[in-house]
Amino acid sequence: MDAQDRLSRAEIDAFSAGLEFVREYAIRMVSIEPGEVTIELPFDKRLSGPPGQFPASIVGMAGDVAAVISCLSLLPRGWALATIDFTVKMTGAARGERLRAKGRVLQAGRTNSVGAADIYTVSGEEETLCGTVLATTRNFQIKPEA
Repeated sequence: MDAQDRLSRAEIDAFSAGLEFVREYAIRMVSIEPGEVTIELPFDKRLSGPPGQFPASIVGMAGDVAAVISCLSLLPRGWALATIDFTVKMTGAARGERLRAKGRVLQAGRTNSVGAADIYTVSGEEETLCGTVLATTRNFQIKPEA
């Protein structure tokens, strides 16, 4: 598929901004390249698991978003996707100013895609790996409204 047939950065930004939980958790798209996405979200003590730490559920959600949006970046215009499954594995304490999730496509398919993400806590500019996610998507063509 040619680059002009894939979703643009603006279309990917619009898709993610249309997801209310992305806005609620202040998730920001840092970089979007074909097949690779980096996102960040700030620490919010209202959502902390152990005091002062991101809980595994938030780490998993960040990884899911990065992995899935990386898959979205390879879909053609007129297509969208939804997560059908994801697994998070914690590799360390998630303590920091923000999370940075770096997603990448492992397999881009027509009806399903698989993405992965490594999730880091960030303090200053020091990154510490705290988890990894493997996510599967269901890809579908958007049908025009009648």
